[in-house]
Amino acid sequence: MGWIFLLAVVIVFVLFLRKKLTFKFGLSPNSVELKPLKGLKKLSDHLEQSLSISYINNVEERIKKEIKFKENEYNWRLQDLKRYFIMTALLKESPMFSKKVDDLWHQMLMFTREYDDFSKKYLGSILHHSPNVKETSDPDLRGFFDWVYAELFFIRKENIHLYNGFFRHPVNPKIIEEFKSLSENELIDLYFKSDTQYTNTVLSLISSMKNTANSIKDYEKAVIQDKMRKSKTQKNFNAMLVPFLSVSYFHYDKFSSYMNISNDSSSSSTNCGSVSSCSSCSSCSSCSSCGGGGD
Repeated sequence: MGWIFLLAVVIVFVLFLRKKLTFKFGLSPNSVELKPLKGLKKLSDHLEQSLSISYINNVEERIKKEIKFKENEYNWRLQDLKRYFIMTALLKESPMFSKKVDDLWHQMLMFTREYDDFSKKYLGSILHHSPNVKETSDPDLRGFFDWVYAELFFIRKENIHLYNGFFRHPVNPKIIEEFKSLSENELIDLYFKSDTQYTNTVLSLISSMKNTANSIKDYEKAVIQDKMRKSKTQKNFNAMLVPFLSVSYFHYDKFSSYMNISNDSSSSSTNCGSVSSCSSCSSCSSCSSCGGGGD
């Protein structure tokens, strides 16, 4: 039984590696593809207005001299960078978990004056970039990031590729319990910006996350009951798969309705997927950092 499981793991890994190496990006996205949360479209529009066309064109020209992109890849990276900037306007801390998206952010920083103008127009302060000093990301940070990302945006296969997969780290049960039991103001104190002009969007996001958190309990019960119906041998075999299934039972299954993943690349172009405070940042700055590569 052990060698069968090992063989299965090797096969899955080889297929994953082959798919990753041969990945093709679909048609460029027409928009950021937002979920229908109150004020989110207004926030996205404000971001677009803060990014001058000439600035973005200069960034594109510079990065394409250094990196060879696949067809449409640059536009998907740009979409995810815009998504990241949206998250920085809502969250106290929003780590960067995609190396490919971070490469684009680094190029933006090379144009210091334009980046300064963009940051101040968008957030009223400089959006600082802190270099990543860890080889691997904090699983609690990544789990929370993926949850928020899925509540805000539709997720396509291209986004999954750029982030090396979503929901590989389960959300910390303590965080889930906090969204079930704490008030909106308490959650804002823990996770969200209280001085943002998009308070209504924060409240709408919290409401959506509370609904998700409250729906988990019944799903967990169903999973437990299903496991109890299996034979002892099957349970032992399942126990070996826990590192893989524990990632998916809460996320991919439960969040499939949130993600709206498109298997058809041609539809990708349609409009229709422990958190710490920023105590180390000054009051006039926004806090962001690289969160440990793309794992």
